Amino acid sequence: FLASAILMSSLSHAQLGSLGGVLGGGGGDSSGGDALKLQGELILGMSVAMNSFLKADAKFMSAIGLDGEAKKLLNLVEEPSENDKKLGAKIKASGEADKKMQSFIDSGKELNDEGKKDLADGLLPYAVGMASMIKMAKVAPEFLKASADEIKSIKNPMQIVKIKKQFDLGMKTGKQVPDLFKKMGASSKKLFGFAKANKIDMKKVQKDAKKAGAADGIPSM
Repeated sequence: FLASAILMSSLSHAQLGSLGGVLGGGGGDSSGGDALKLQGELILGMSVAMNSFLKADAKFMSAIGLDGEAKKLLNLVEEPSENDKKLGAKIKASGEADKKMQSFIDSGKELNDEGKKDLADGLLPYAVGMASMIKMAKVAPEFLKASADEIKSIKNPMQIVKIKKQFDLGMKTGKQVPDLFKKMGASSKKLFGFAKANKIDMKKVQKDAKKAGAADGIPSM
């Protein structure tokens, strides 16, 4: 009986040690704690980025006369969170707004004075969003690898299901980041070029971005 009790205790300890890594505890070589930390960093960073982009997009929509679209975008803005369940909706809405803005730029139409002001006002939150995206482009692959390694290290099928569910939001978001980052990078160059063509004071924008710690969010022109 004593031998059996010791064996069961050892097996339980080993199993819990593996799960403990996922829940943020130790677990020897388990990367679960790192994966959860990286997931929190990824979701919070993307939440900050998308909230900033939505604020910028709202200004850009107002600049091109789409005030109704601007209000819809602002309705999605909320306090950044490590568990932002609206990330998917935010990414989609911002992407649609970006297409409309890029279409306006390609049309060759000019902005009126009020539109130029709205455009200028949107550049700082846009730069903040891009700066956060640059960081998340590095965090996303780190999280995806850490979470995949952790799932592979678990042998219990029931625990694997639980862990996959725990990493679900991070995985969905992380897989979107590379393509999103590439698209935003291309869009940002056209956007800032358009701002420069509309005589926006880019030195002021750069100065404000530097103060906000978002200097990296402005592409080199």
